[in-house]
Amino acid sequence: MKCRKVASAKVLFGCFNTLFFACGFVEVVCGFLVLVDSRRVLLSRLLAAPDGPLEEAPLHYAALALLAAGLVVCAAAALGCWATYMPSYVILTFYFLMVLALLVCSCLGGVAAAAWPRCAGLQSARGGAVGALQTYYAVPDYEHFTAALDLAQTELQCCGMTDAHNYDLSVWQLRRLGPRGMAVPPSCCVQAPPASYLNPTPRNASRCQEVTPNPEFRHVVGCLGKIEDWYQQQFIIFMLSLFVVALLKLAILLVTIFSCIRLRKHRQEMHAFIMKSIDNKTNENIYDTKMGSMRDEPIMAKYIQPNNFYSPRVRNPRIFHSKPNEMV
Repeated sequence: MKCRKVASAKVLFGCFNTLFFACGFVEVVCGFLVLVDSRRVLLSRLLAAPDGPLEEAPLHYAALALLAAGLVVCAAAALGCWATYMPSYVILTFYFLMVLALLVCSCLGGVAAAAWPRCAGLQSARGGAVGALQTYYAVPDYEHFTAALDLAQTELQCCGMTDAHNYDLSVWQLRRLGPRGMAVPPSCCVQAPPASYLNPTPRNASRCQEVTPNPEFRHVVGCLGKIEDWYQQQFIIFMLSLFVVALLKLAILLVTIFSCIRLRKHRQEMHAFIMKSIDNKTNENIYDTKMGSMRDEPIMAKYIQPNNFYSPRVRNPRIFHSKPNEMV
């Protein structure tokens, strides 16, 4: 029964480690897929200020963090599988601390994601996003922001942050950085399929640039609300996955503690059984030694008799002077 309990603890520990390894592998795959998804990464540039300290898009760093976290989880799960077949307090303690550190990092990541402004470039004050468009769109050294906004206007079918009038006072319009006679960039126009944000081909360029926008030829809705909705979708997916992984890590911590308790109890029982066996063998050896020493000696050795015990006795010459040597 005791062996079955220890075996069941090992099986439970191994199953949770297999799930843990599967989660780590999924994290690695998801991180790689996000990293190679250039459109999604480029669109996430609108979530940070163009003049901020980040050189890459926020989703690029999130993908790298997800990739690294997945590799660490896979390594921890491999260590857990090793600890399943080679139970040791040192291995289990190191594994417990590693999973605990991963759980703490997951919680901190969730707190950071929740405390992060809804968008660093799209602050709660909507003027921040409009100001970023008017200041950095089509400006040299900010090509990534320009490409990200063109992508949003093409993919999300919108124009400007709040509306197309955001371009009226923009540097792009005031410095004539675009072609003459254009009120909005070509990415605001309804394009002929296939739509492209790098080389947009409007369905009707002249009708797109009219003062009164026509929904058939120009996107009318602003991009800010759609970008926020897209951000909320990514945030919900991230938080749900983080919550599931955190629950799994918490379960693994509890199973690790359970395995340590089982291992300690099993070792104590084995130690008590070994000591009891040693005591029994010691007692048996003492008894065997005493009895063996008695069995090794002949029974007559304890009662050694004189050689002439059964021989004829000789008369004592002091008593019998006449016949000293006569045998009785």
